[in-house]
Amino acid sequence: MQQAAVNIGGRLERLPISGFHWKLFTLLGIAMFFDGYDLLVAGLVIPSLRQVGWLDGTTTTFFVSLPLAAAAAGSFVSGYFGDRFGRRKLMKINVAIFTFGSLLCGIAPNTEALILFRTITGFGLGMQIVTGYSYMNEMTNSTMRGRFQASMAMIVNGGLPAGAIFAALVVPLLAPEVGWRLLFLISIIPIYFLFLSKEVLPESPRWLASVGRTEEADEIVRRIEAVVEKERGELLPVPTATLTPHRNLGWAALISGAVRTRFIMAILLAVFHLTGLYILVTWLPTILIASGLSFLSGFIFSAVTFSGSIFGPLLAVLIGNRFERRWMLVGAALVAAVTGLIYATQDTPTGLMIVGFILACAVNFISAVALATYIPEILPTGVRLRGVGSSFLVGRLASAASPFIVAAVLPLVENPLVIVTLVGGFYVLMAVVVATMGPNTTGRSLETLEGAVAVRP
Repeated sequence: MQQAAVNIGGRLERLPISGFHWKLFTLLGIAMFFDGYDLLVAGLVIPSLRQVGWLDGTTTTFFVSLPLAAAAAGSFVSGYFGDRFGRRKLMKINVAIFTFGSLLCGIAPNTEALILFRTITGFGLGMQIVTGYSYMNEMTNSTMRGRFQASMAMIVNGGLPAGAIFAALVVPLLAPEVGWRLLFLISIIPIYFLFLSKEVLPESPRWLASVGRTEEADEIVRRIEAVVEKERGELLPVPTATLTPHRNLGWAALISGAVRTRFIMAILLAVFHLTGLYILVTWLPTILIASGLSFLSGFIFSAVTFSGSIFGPLLAVLIGNRFERRWMLVGAALVAAVTGLIYATQDTPTGLMIVGFILACAVNFISAVALATYIPEILPTGVRLRGVGSSFLVGRLASAASPFIVAAVLPLVENPLVIVTLVGGFYVLMAVVVATMGPNTTGRSLETLEGAVAVRP
């Protein structure tokens, strides 16, 4: 076989960001937008569901926790099947599960059915975020990977303020029984994803090369190269030779050599970040209302706070490839720690919104850098989804336990805002873990990062 067919990584590395990449970005971004949207909607509908008598203290805990546990299972399942059968098939499967579950939520006849359907939806979402971010990591080069992934995260996180704004504008105008159903039904929009062809949504060439299907990988890369050359009106430069990815890796690769340290670091990062994130996003509307705000005011405060979900990733887009991602994560975690710890001390609406906005910016900057780019890029291609999925599994399981803690503590505290102090504590721990265990990655190809560690099949 020709060297060009083998050097898949080098040929992808030389590709500039083109119309092909932006088409993938748009199609995948719209689908992944609803991951962020659904995450916030889960919290926004709780007050409405309590108002109509569908949820109480006990059922609210299960309404929040079971979908998170299902998302954890989805993360793990996607890891195995994505590395075994490919990224493209898995993305279509998880979109089908997510849209079907959202439809069922919108027409749920009772509380028990709604919790079941939310659990199905959570399973699909757990698969989607792991697969989508890993896929886009493998389709972009090292010079733009950080910015491109941060742009994707900005789209995903855009679902947070979009959901809050939509709820604030629409839900108060509708009957309580209708408003929450509409919020769920909107999430069936990504169903278009199921009908995308292989030409529009190709399999990851890097994954194909990692399982020995180099002829298929070569064919896809040749097709992309032709599109890019036609768009630019000139031939692409000669690719730099890159290391051949390790083939047919198993679970043992994740606990071999230096990969083990990276894998443990990824798990701890996911635990501390996802737990802090889910406490903030899922419980903030309820916490604000428990503090004495009206439903409308709680939604407005949430919308202002979660606008940081856009500005955090936007900052990551601007500086994603200018500084080392490891230390950007440490700095953002310290900002989240400080703002989380002082949130409960704010006694004015302006103070709450400003501190909350900064906290949301820092937390979502971390999502854009850590979840979208850093964790996927530090793991070998052959076990990337298994590593990402496993770390997200543990992180989501930890976050699934948080509602039980919050539900138990909230009635006991005089100031419900102290719940947010927990968020700050988790980010102190995250900063320590990344600073002491994380590798440097900015400007390095996926093949270079994989070649820097000893991998046992």
